[in-house]
Amino acid sequence: MNQAERLFPDTPLSIPEQVELLLRRGLAISDRAEAASWLTHVGLYRLRGYCGPLETQSDGDGQRRFQDGVSFTDVVERYVFDQRLRNLLLSAFDHVEVSLRVQWSYNLAHTRGGDRFAHRDASLFGKYHSVNLRHLEREYEKNRDRSKEIHPYPFADCPVWAVTESMSFGDFSKWYDDTRLPIRRSVAQHYGIDEKIFKSVLHHLTIVRNICAHHERLWDRGLQSTFTIPKRLGSDRQASRFFNQPDSRKIYNVMVMVAYLMERINPRAEWQQRLTALLDEYGHLPRGSMGMPSDWRDKLNSACMAAGD
Repeated sequence: MNQAERLFPDTPLSIPEQVELLLRRGLAISDRAEAASWLTHVGLYRLRGYCGPLETQSDGDGQRRFQDGVSFTDVVERYVFDQRLRNLLLSAFDHVEVSLRVQWSYNLAHTRGGDRFAHRDASLFGKYHSVNLRHLEREYEKNRDRSKEIHPYPFADCPVWAVTESMSFGDFSKWYDDTRLPIRRSVAQHYGIDEKIFKSVLHHLTIVRNICAHHERLWDRGLQSTFTIPKRLGSDRQASRFFNQPDSRKIYNVMVMVAYLMERINPRAEWQQRLTALLDEYGHLPRGSMGMPSDWRDKLNSACMAAGD
């Protein structure tokens, strides 16, 4: 078999050769220069992830070919939608992460009459406290080496509300998970979510946040993990109806949860409206690929209304 016909060639192909490869596989390309530009700055390997649903198995050499009528524009459109969705989610994670750090450090610092070094108190945490603390010190000192203006305290003198700023979202999730129940519960109650559910949600959002930050395909992928569907959000005791439980590994459930949290944290950001506008703009894309039910708009609105209760 010709190397150029392989799904992922063993040898590098020039940009013109990559264009020819896509043409031979049945992709309609009306502007070769534009296609070459996308392949130069985004790459064939990354765009390849958006081609799968647009392909069909060839009867001849066993190679996958594009369905009749599929164009390079169709592939790029899916890539751009995914990019915009990831960016929108990242903008929400920015609010969510900051809010979580403040609530957690505030509740820790006000435990037992107030303790600025509460993160050092092993009695407030579980069995991973010493491991988490050593890792936090290493990360803090790395950040301090880069900027003492942002991290003015030596680690030994750093209060909990300052040291928390050195945690990644993943590290924060581990600290929260290892925090004693009364404090976890106080934090979760601030967001109107049951503590056990909230642990599951944080772990899952960490995974999705990392997918977004590393520019991985998100919109139609099957996520390896899920979060426990809440029975209650805010004052709504039937919140499970907002989610698509049979298709829980798709991004829809994450969008609902993030929209709820954003409405709870910063409704003026109008994140739900921005999400809805994006979904409407690309309404011709298969919403089932995102796990979206037919009444997704009503469910999303209801979840955000529960956040204000």
